[in-house]
Amino acid sequence: MTLFILAIFLAVVAPSLAWAEGNVNALFDRALGQLVKSGYTGDTSAAERYLQAVLEEQPNHVEANWQLVYLRLVHLKDRKLSDRVDGLAAIGPAFHHVADLAKKSNDKAFLHFITAIHAGHYNNFYRAAAEIDRALALEPHSIRYRMAKAKLLVDHGTWAAQDERIEQGIALLKQTREEALERPTPFAHDANFGFYLATATSNLSKPRWDEIAEYYRQFIVQSTPSVAYAFALNNASIAYKELGECQKAKETAEQALQVMNFGAAESNKRYAELCLEMQKMGLIRQREKQTASMNPEPSPNRFIASPAQ
Repeated sequence: MTLFILAIFLAVVAPSLAWAEGNVNALFDRALGQLVKSGYTGDTSAAERYLQAVLEEQPNHVEANWQLVYLRLVHLKDRKLSDRVDGLAAIGPAFHHVADLAKKSNDKAFLHFITAIHAGHYNNFYRAAAEIDRALALEPHSIRYRMAKAKLLVDHGTWAAQDERIEQGIALLKQTREEALERPTPFAHDANFGFYLATATSNLSKPRWDEIAEYYRQFIVQSTPSVAYAFALNNASIAYKELGECQKAKETAEQALQVMNFGAAESNKRYAELCLEMQKMGLIRQREKQTASMNPEPSPNRFIASPAQ
């Protein structure tokens, strides 16, 4: 009789558990897909609702908890460290909850990975480097972890004004991009690598404007209109202006404004128009590279960072 009751229980409950697990996976995949596509920028409310739905079914879902924490970290990224402190402190309990979940599930590589990301937001790059290397020692072929290491190298080099370290990050990004074409990851699309490489190259003391323009072009042609898309157009406009392609710089800034009206694109459009006027007067040449003479005064609108992860 007991075996009969157990059989009935399994027949009724097991399919329900399998459906619930499948539903959770589908919801998480949908959330992650939206976040990666948008570069964790703009309106992420739909993705956050999917993640909350996952947590209603599985409160200890490690990745869903981490994605919500990471979204909050991303919003702090472009601030000075002194302006991040309060926000980082507020995120602390949620981060430690994810770390505890990773420990309980014995996912040591993931624990080292999130610790590296968290340390990087504190500009504690030496700890971040040690932690991401531990993650890679456990999972050396992880595209996600290799990408994270590359971006940490770029962030460290930018913070310390060390071109050599930025170049190391760029080289690793290129290598990881090639590997991702053979072994795709849901945590980054090929378009994202274009944005990462453009941003990294722009952080060099002598930016390579032709490479920057090409990387942003790669991102734009693989993407659809979004906040990150508008930022890429804005940043590409700066690169075209620096190359002396003033008309292209103006058109690209106008395209950014068609996607989203924001001050940096407005300013870059004006700088592109000034660039065109200076060309007409013969003060600058078409496609003149790596020159500071193109702007009569320093432009306050540099590159806008995005996407993340």
